[in-house]
Amino acid sequence: MTHTAPTLSAHASHARDAAPLPLTPHPMLGQPAFERLHRARRRFSWALTAAMLTIYFGYILTLAFRPAWLAIPVAPGHPTTIGIPIGFGMFVITFALVALYVHRTNTVYDREIAAIRAGAQS
Repeated sequence: MTHTAPTLSAHASHARDAAPLPLTPHPMLGQPAFERLHRARRRFSWALTAAMLTIYFGYILTLAFRPAWLAIPVAPGHPTTIGIPIGFGMFVITFALVALYVHRTNTVYDREIAAIRAGAQS
């Protein structure tokens, strides 16, 4: 069995030497409705990102500078501290924010994109 390196065909080498085609944006990108949708989606995603970062860094900074607050026992005489349920709560909040984003994307944004496409095709 002989192994050889792949070679470019004559057509592929010709295509490589040809001038690149100019890039033209999709006509839908210039529509005001699409621009509004893009701004709203970006604003929503940044709001969720800011919320998650605030929660995460709040927990980390509390752990770094006020560990006694997270070391308070859940029940007197038990080893579980409130830091543990708060840490698990961060996972729950993360999943909730992702679910909120997916729900909004699948309902609001998909419907608006379909309406924009229908308007562009007519």
